[in-house]
Order: sequence, then structure tokens, then C-alpha cells
Amino acid sequence: MNKYLKALVEILINYHIYSIPILIFEIFFYIKYPKKYNKFKYSNSRFLSDPIPCPFYFLKKIEVFLNKRKIKYICDLGSGYGKVLYFFGKIKKYKIDGVELDKEIYIDSLNLKNKNIKIYNKNILKFDMSNKKYESFIINDPLKKLPDFKKLINKILKTKKKKYLILINLSKNKSNNIKKHFNVLDKIEISSKRNIYFCSKK
Repeated sequence: MNKYLKALVEILINYHIYSIPILIFEIFFYIKYPKKYNKFKYSNSRFLSDPIPCPFYFLKKIEVFLNKRKIKYICDLGSGYGKVLYFFGKIKKYKIDGVELDKEIYIDSLNLKNKNIKIYNKNILKFDMSNKKYESFIINDPLKKLPDFKKLINKILKTKKKKYLILINLSKNKSNNIKKHFNVLDKIEISSKRNIYFCSKK
């Protein structure tokens, strides 16, 4: 509970004018849906960012984007405890795969597996996405270093099928890198590190 309260305080600090709707949506999610999918973990990894769940407000924006483009098969790269998997796979019945490197978090999320949801305990930089028919990737920035982020983007660019990319909470240098390779179809830029981009391959 203390971690959840800490995250709510961070929302107030970091999301500025959007903090009110985001808090309202989070409280709604907290009341209506299982709390375990809003878990947090603060680590000291040099490679991975702390697994902070995607705001429910953003999930609803993503749902609108996916519906408009009739996207049915998604991959969540850095799926954490499974908030995105739960909402889109369990609630909205999309076909969705999650890729999570942290073994403890991966095991914790396995209860989500069903006919719509597959979860892989893999490094997203080594995960083979070429033989999958993903239509969109969701990335809630799991990588700390810009070179690693660029490697991930290059992997996505090499996939043959036209792909959509949904990126959450990118730093300025990462968002600049995205704009070089993708068309930004829509975006919400709240601050330098709190944002969501909806992109397509050029």
C-alpha cells in the first residue's frame, strides 16, 4: 500500500494538469480491478527501469487507438506484473503477448496466461519477434540506456509487416530518436519524461 501511495504522489508531481484525470482513473482501476496488477517494484538495475504500471488513463487512450485501426494482436515489451496484459487480454479480449526479463515478476504474472495471453521470460533485446504477426507493440520504457533503446527500435524496424508502436514515458533523447524513424500519429506530452506516443513505421 505504501508503494501505491508513493506512486500516487509521483503522479501528482509529474503529471501536472493531467494528474487529476489520471488519479481519478487510477482510483477507479484500484476499486474495480484486482490490485495485484498495479504492483510496483523499485530496483537498482543498471539495465532495466523500475517496472511502474501504465496509467489506466493511458490504457483507455490506447484502447481507442487500437479500435480505430482494428488492431487485434499486440506485444507488450517489458510486461511487468501484467496490467496491460490483464486489461487488453482478459478484459478486452485482444490477443496479446508479454515479454518480461525479471524472473520473479514473470512468475508472478503467469496466472494471466490463457488463450489470449502468452508470456515469455526473455530479454526484449533478444526476443525473436520476426515470426510473430504482431500488429502493434506497447513499450512502457523498460530500458534505462539510450543505446539499448535504439537496439530495440532497430529490431522492430526490421520486421517486415507494417507495425504500430505505442511508447509510454520516454525521455527526451528517446522521443527524439523515435521521431527519426516513425510517423507520430498522435501524442500526449505532459513533461519531458511523462508522455505517450502513437506511431507507425515510415
